[in-house]
Amino acid sequence: MAGMFARLTSPLRHIDADPDQLVREAYQLLQDAESNQGLWPAMSAYSDMASVKIQLAQYLKEHHGR
Repeated sequence: MAGMFARLTSPLRHIDADPDQLVREAYQLLQDAESNQGLWPAMSAYSDMASVKIQLAQYLKEHHGR
């Protein structure tokens, strides 16, 4: 029951994004990270943003049935 309540009150509930588009954007970010080979701050930033997009896409697929 607590999980259901958390989903109902989650701020993520209102996100209207296409999970497939988020994955495509994440892939592009990973390519950008690879093109910055050796620049650790840039590589980390790109890969961190890609991770967030993948996690959000997964959440939307699981909880919004898209």
